[in-house]
Amino acid sequence: MKSRTTRRSLAAATLLALMVTVLQTPSSRCRADDAGTGTDPALVERIEALLADKTLQTGFQGLLIQSLKDHTTLYERNADKVFLPASNNKLLTSGAALTLLGPSFFYTTRVVAAVPPDRKGVLHSDLTLVGSGDPVLSSADLTDLAHSLKAAGIKRIEGAVTGDDSLFDLQRLGDGWTWDDEPFYYSAQVSALNLNENLVSVRVLPGMKEGDPVRVLVTPTEKYMTIRNLAKTAVAKTKSSILVDRLRGQNILIVTGAVAVDTTEQDAPKVAVTVDDPTQFTLTVFREALAREGIRVGGKRFTTPSSTVTLAQHSSVPLSEILKLLNKPSDNLIAECLLKTVGAFKKGKGTAGADGTGAQTARDLFKSIGMDVTHLNQSDGSGLSRFNFVSPRDFVQLLTYLHNQSSFPVLYESLPIAGVDGSLRNRLKNSAATGNCHAKTGYISRASSLSGYITTKDNEMLVFSILMNNHLSSNALPVSIQDKIMLLLANYSRPGVPHAQ
Repeated sequence: MKSRTTRRSLAAATLLALMVTVLQTPSSRCRADDAGTGTDPALVERIEALLADKTLQTGFQGLLIQSLKDHTTLYERNADKVFLPASNNKLLTSGAALTLLGPSFFYTTRVVAAVPPDRKGVLHSDLTLVGSGDPVLSSADLTDLAHSLKAAGIKRIEGAVTGDDSLFDLQRLGDGWTWDDEPFYYSAQVSALNLNENLVSVRVLPGMKEGDPVRVLVTPTEKYMTIRNLAKTAVAKTKSSILVDRLRGQNILIVTGAVAVDTTEQDAPKVAVTVDDPTQFTLTVFREALAREGIRVGGKRFTTPSSTVTLAQHSSVPLSEILKLLNKPSDNLIAECLLKTVGAFKKGKGTAGADGTGAQTARDLFKSIGMDVTHLNQSDGSGLSRFNFVSPRDFVQLLTYLHNQSSFPVLYESLPIAGVDGSLRNRLKNSAATGNCHAKTGYISRASSLSGYITTKDNEMLVFSILMNNHLSSNALPVSIQDKIMLLLANYSRPGVPHAQ
């Protein structure tokens, strides 16, 4: 039988062990549970040391790094867990669009009517602008369409100028988008009839003297927005403090703040603001383009025709170019339109959400190439939604599949290039990763990501996905860890692999 002293000692030791367990920091428990593995212990140790940074202790990380040469896993950590991908979600959208639509795909916006114009140039029907979901349609394109109608001899339209945006559903914003982001350029509404990214440009100029209201200029049209101008002209040399907001569900701009009286046109504050109802916005600008061409509109409404004739049309640049406009600056509207386009291409109509035709069509593709779709939830095309969940392994599997396709150069060149362009232009400058790392960045609050391709010191291309969630630090800190990992890989020589000559 143990003595009372021995029993007390054992009890004290047990209590101490429990206290140590309870008092372990979340980061130390996380590192023990989520330790990384890989074929090269030295590389694993160096990456683990980076991920042990105290700035990451409140969050969790998922990484997978593989060779595209022989599919060796150089490092993995939580590779099958799901994370908020932020704009890495655009890789899912890009992969689906490139595979299902093809790099030569383009959008066509048509102008149709029930009948051609008569000999006097009068159109005895409505004139309808039919959208195909083109996310890069511009004011200049509408001007060209109006000019083509004039060249076709149209002088007067007896009917109304209408829009057909029926190719997409009427859900203008994504599931799980933040309501207070709605006025900002990155949260533009989605339609099958888009124009200028569904944004107006608001430029604020000073009045004639101190204390005067500022002057507010809105392009491409001043007829679509109502302006409540509360901003004033300030004394010379004052720093501008302009805020432009839009009331929810309305096209009312609230302009507040101040602009110095000596502010030049070149230095005047310029803000991009979203519009409510992109279809009507597009039609407003189109009607103005018709008026500039001298084409009058009567406004009489005709019954919907059973068939139409095409009077003019505009074709977008091909998908190979659109993907650059999507991925390099991380354009949310393009991503949303592409995902709905994929759904429309396969199902006849593009609808939003995880159960929409776009996401379901993409999901069918992902399943067919071996991705584990039980580890994937794609609620939008862009990554703004906080309902998106993807694993690092799914990203790596998709990127590996795309690497093996003939269209891979299109995807590869669409991605931001470290130290060169897009959202990586200011990262990894003057390093072995400069011009080498082609990857998609991603950031929404408390989620930071980087997935793509990088080539090692021995000219071996690697595919990787780094997903980081729930960090209470600023995004600059997770980004710095990602960049350090990229530098490791760019300078890496894999043991046992012959060096490229």
